[in-house]
Amino acid sequence: MNNILNYFSNEGRNQKGYFYRLIWIGCMSAFIPVILIGGLYYYFATTSLKDQIKRDSEASLVLFKERVESILQSIELESHQLASNPIIRDSFSTPQFSQNISAQLDLLQQLKLSKLNNNIIEEVYYYNTVDNFVLSNEYGYISKEAFKYQRDIEKIIEENQSTAWMRLPIASKKGYISLARKLPILDSGKPKGLLVILVKEKVFLDYFPSNNQQISFILDHQNKGLFLDNKTLSSIKNTHESAFNRIIDENSNSGVFYDVDKNQQRTLYIYNGRSTLGRVYISLVPESAITEELSLFRWMIFSSAFVILCIGMLFTIIYARRAYNPIKQLVDFSQSLGEMDISSNLKNEITIIQDSIQNLSKEKQKLRKYKEEIEPTLREWFFQQILEGKYVIDHFLYKKCKEYNIPIQSQYVVIAINGVNLMTEDNAENDDKHVSLLVVKSILNELFQIDPSLEAVDINTIQDNVAVIFRYKEDMSSEEIKDKLYNTSLLITDSLQKRLFSDFSIGVGRIYQDIKYICISFEEALLALQYRIYKDSDTVLFIEDVEQSKNKGMFFYPRDLDARIVESLKVGDLDLAQLTLHDFSKSTSLFKSYNSTLQCFYLLLSSIIFSLEKQGQSIKDIFEPDLFNQLKSLKTLDEINKWFIEYLFPFYESFSEETETSSGTLAVKQICQYINENIAKDITLTQCAELVNLTPSYLSRLFKKEVGMNFREYVLIRKVEKAKSLCLQTDVRTSEIAEAVGYSERNLTRLFVKYVDMTISQYRNSNR
Repeated sequence: MNNILNYFSNEGRNQKGYFYRLIWIGCMSAFIPVILIGGLYYYFATTSLKDQIKRDSEASLVLFKERVESILQSIELESHQLASNPIIRDSFSTPQFSQNISAQLDLLQQLKLSKLNNNIIEEVYYYNTVDNFVLSNEYGYISKEAFKYQRDIEKIIEENQSTAWMRLPIASKKGYISLARKLPILDSGKPKGLLVILVKEKVFLDYFPSNNQQISFILDHQNKGLFLDNKTLSSIKNTHESAFNRIIDENSNSGVFYDVDKNQQRTLYIYNGRSTLGRVYISLVPESAITEELSLFRWMIFSSAFVILCIGMLFTIIYARRAYNPIKQLVDFSQSLGEMDISSNLKNEITIIQDSIQNLSKEKQKLRKYKEEIEPTLREWFFQQILEGKYVIDHFLYKKCKEYNIPIQSQYVVIAINGVNLMTEDNAENDDKHVSLLVVKSILNELFQIDPSLEAVDINTIQDNVAVIFRYKEDMSSEEIKDKLYNTSLLITDSLQKRLFSDFSIGVGRIYQDIKYICISFEEALLALQYRIYKDSDTVLFIEDVEQSKNKGMFFYPRDLDARIVESLKVGDLDLAQLTLHDFSKSTSLFKSYNSTLQCFYLLLSSIIFSLEKQGQSIKDIFEPDLFNQLKSLKTLDEINKWFIEYLFPFYESFSEETETSSGTLAVKQICQYINENIAKDITLTQCAELVNLTPSYLSRLFKKEVGMNFREYVLIRKVEKAKSLCLQTDVRTSEIAEAVGYSERNLTRLFVKYVDMTISQYRNSNR
């Protein structure tokens, strides 16, 4: 005791000297780590930020390329299809085409359709070098000399390119960029005509990166700027000559590198490789711009380090004062724990120490009692950590088991409980699911308290399921444990169904001999629950049983049923689609695999989406309801079939009706034109369906809706009309008329009598 008193006495006499030395040591211990850590953090943070700016610039260029290239290629495709049109191709071989008003009107109609098919196109015009005239949407027929884009036409002819995007003298002043194509396409000689499409430059410029510090532009296959005038492009090339030569000579399609320009400024160059017509997309980001973005970040780090340093020094001074008044510190701490007023009993240091130790002893007893109260909650949290697989080091796991008196070596198994209707609704709120899980957990706690023989050691809510951990004696066989688990699971589902009026399913994992494998058993229980997709009538699913049956399934996809469902939807036969869907479900359930069965339905959904897209629907509109996620959330075959019948099939039907009112009319007009131009041939529905890329059954229904009669009847009437016209306008024989409409004389006479109610000779005599 004398030694203790001497210690406190010496500390009091030397307190002032120690106090100043402790402040100095504390300040240095705060200052040096802050400077070192702040410097390292600044280095790594700025390096990471530079890499992030580099990645962002690269991603910005890729996005810019994808958007602009998509527009350019759509215009180029439209130009190629228009240039390949027989009307334009025949305009160079048709005698006196400049005086053939009918042919010119057909050509103008094609130009108008091309403009309407692509809302980005502002103007399309055709120039014929042989007859020196222009056909355009705005002016119709007009001579070259009177056409406002005369200088543009001359500029295109001077160029040696057959197809190219150009900034033409007149069009560029009006804000247009032009796609010029020399005609005909496959003729390498002197061009006989031109096809020019005008597009507003603003449509493309809106997609350029909006960052003022990033310069982006496009080079064509001749390394000319696509949206830059020659003066601006020449200035950029002169400044960045070495980098330009490297990009042009590179074999790779894309790249990112730093280089120094002629102004000795270090610059980040990003390029993305050559596209269909040899275009290269390039971005330049000066390093000074990157450094400027880092300046604010640099000051933030320095300011933070300074503030932390000041706080550290302040706390050092405060705690230095307290550290060298040990008796007062002990008294204050004891008073904060106990209710007695030690200061009223102060006599000497011994009394103070005794009173403080008594208070600490009381607090220790309170702490022990509190630990006993919260131990069940801690055990539950511990088991939850094991279920989630967070104890990866055996040493920590076994230490906790010893602390909570949990056997390490025993027979452990986990079951997962899931409510079919209670907890798996897509539109259920998270709070509602959480409450439902707690209700299930409460019922199970009550059940296991009533019957301790069930041997449940923990109940946890995890991953929208309730997990129950069972521990069985080591002398029990696997078959005995499985029988007991099955009976316990039936008891659980029966109790939950009576209390909550909802169906429940239970997945059972494998039995393991070590507590660290509980997480694997839980994962297997969740996997067993997935097999409800084809075992929806089974309440209890053992992972061992479902995986054994898995290998007995078939190994082919029912493609014929897939095609039959899509075909039924195309013709609007929803009843047949529903019946075929049930056959499809039966076939896929033979896989005996959750993933395989679900992927079969993914393929079916993909086929239906592809059918809609093939009809001309926007893929963006089709994907708007997030169909694949909806399908993924379904757990059983009944739920999947119900979703297809009640949601997806009507969804398809509504889209198909919209398609018929738009693209259907154009397709039927194209078929009618083909019939009139080929009246002498044997025209079939299948042949016409292939012409417009539709199925025969769908075209037949569409034709009847648009024309008011079926396809065959329309063909017969057109042949009769052609025969009537030949009767009145010529003196050819009946056999020649029959040959002109693709029939024998006998069949034509029979057809004529059916529709005109007289023979060909009678009709000719009565109308002359």
